[in-house]
Amino acid sequence: MNTSEFKKVLQGAVMGNHRDLETILELYMPMIEHNSYLYGRLDEDLKQYILIHIALNISKFKI
Repeated sequence: MNTSEFKKVLQGAVMGNHRDLETILELYMPMIEHNSYLYGRLDEDLKQYILIHIALNISKFKI
């Protein structure tokens, strides 16, 4: 994905497009999972918390 495609997807996600939000989450899933470890184990509750937090607050992102 090039820069202009990413910008278009990000703008869509910010405006509420669910497919674009899904694309953003897929792109960042490795980082989300990396930050979902607690005491050396993947914490699914923490992962879900991060995903929900992103989904609820992406509309506040300034482009």
